[in-house]
Amino acid sequence: MIKSIINKINSCLPTLPEEKHVHEPILLNDALKHIKKCIKSTYVSTQGDYIDKFSAKIKNITEANYVLLTNNGTSALHMALMMTDIENCEVLVPSMTFVATVNAIRYVNGIPHFIDTRMNDFNIDTKKLDDYLKKNTLLKGNVCINKKTKKCIKSILIVHAYGYPADISKIIAIAKKYNLGIIEDAAGGLGSYHRLKHVGTYARFGILSFNGNKIITTGMGGALLIKNKRDYLKIKHYISTSRIQHKWVIAHDDIGYNYRMSNINAALGYAQISKLQLIIKKKKILHDKYTKAFIDSNCATIYNSTDNNTPNYWLNNLILNNEFEDQQHNLIKKLHANKIYARYLWTPQHLLSMHQKYPSMNMQNTIDIWRRTISLPSSYIL
Repeated sequence: MIKSIINKINSCLPTLPEEKHVHEPILLNDALKHIKKCIKSTYVSTQGDYIDKFSAKIKNITEANYVLLTNNGTSALHMALMMTDIENCEVLVPSMTFVATVNAIRYVNGIPHFIDTRMNDFNIDTKKLDDYLKKNTLLKGNVCINKKTKKCIKSILIVHAYGYPADISKIIAIAKKYNLGIIEDAAGGLGSYHRLKHVGTYARFGILSFNGNKIITTGMGGALLIKNKRDYLKIKHYISTSRIQHKWVIAHDDIGYNYRMSNINAALGYAQISKLQLIIKKKKILHDKYTKAFIDSNCATIYNSTDNNTPNYWLNNLILNNEFEDQQHNLIKKLHANKIYARYLWTPQHLLSMHQKYPSMNMQNTIDIWRRTISLPSSYIL
């Protein structure tokens, strides 16, 4: 079984001498040109033309009302959660996510409440969530209360896992039913759409990441997608250390954060983002090759999105059939021996030592998909 899978994966990858990683950044030829131009301008910190240019490109692609660039996606998520006043309240969040999602909840003294994924999927199981809330919560004066902890459940933090959109239409219906706010963690979702609308733009706040492993990278960086002007202006002030705008006076009127993206990072992102559709097209070619290679396999399949979604194919995930679950570790070891650096999914957050005390529903699907899935090399150059 392992040899068969390795042969199928190798058949999809070019015979290059380079090692094949899950997603290394591929910097286009004009990246150096824009970085040199940025350096020559001397505006390499938090002011400069590239911040405006990169923001405008993101706004055009996502059709968000407002865009703010940040130094990373976690900072963007921290600001979004800070604005929603979740202190001592529970936030429903999938356990199948990167640790930064849950860390940001804790930064503002919120309480993560872990929820499950769909069977053979990485995103929220809406049917299971609705049934769980019906059984375990009550509405008290339009406030959703956890019957067991007696805490207010304030919001749902949707994760569009691995660039594949969650079923946000159904999640919105659930949120309305239980009077919950929504925030979208679309860290890996630039260029992904649910029902022709860009992920991260359904809710009051959405976030993107431009980390080194993302579809577009600024080295480190992120963005907030914001619906309301008032929120935009408030966060813009906060992430600028709450500095009062003045030509020569340096003063601040609140506790602020140094969370802005630098102009030199924005220059790197701007050099790539005009080629986003070409990058996604090439990534889909690789995804289709993987899918075709495993279409008749009796041991594994490639994960594909639902009909309502147009993903960006950021990462390709191989799901082993149930009877081969115990071969996951051996398969990864063999792939690494062949210089194909596949890896596990994120360790489910409710299993991490610092999160085990927080409330959660039954996590059967999350555990199952984690034990049977491997992330494959997915850089578009492949």
